[in-house]
Amino acid sequence: MGVAASSPALELPDLLLLAGPAKENGRLQLFGLFPLQFIQLFVHNESRWQLKVKFRTGRAFYLQLRAPPETRDREFGQWVRLLYRLRFHSAEGAVPFTQEYSALEDWEEGDEDEEEDEDEDLAEGRELQATEARLDPLASELWGL
Repeated sequence: MGVAASSPALELPDLLLLAGPAKENGRLQLFGLFPLQFIQLFVHNESRWQLKVKFRTGRAFYLQLRAPPETRDREFGQWVRLLYRLRFHSAEGAVPFTQEYSALEDWEEGDEDEEEDEDEDLAEGRELQATEARLDPLASELWGL
């Protein structure tokens, strides 16, 4: 996993890159490039160094940090700090980042405009599915829900 900026003028990255070893030669191969505005990033399991990437379409992937034991905590800590910076950046369209929470919490909050939101989410989801790159979970370090 990597992040990049689509323009050198941007203060923070706006793209998520997903890559893994190619089957043929083991070289790093890019599997997907996604605008961060269409993604939610979570710390899935801090003790196991796992992140969760969730698309607005509802599709989700879990990422496992593969680093040498002596640098694993430091590298994961850098990712977590980046997620917080992306989340709390004040620019419009900043990337949402949250710890995972239960669906019950969402339900308890209630939303008067729930039907309108659902219609917008469905339309947005269809649009995103049309442009979303397809990842091959067998060829990468990703495993989906």
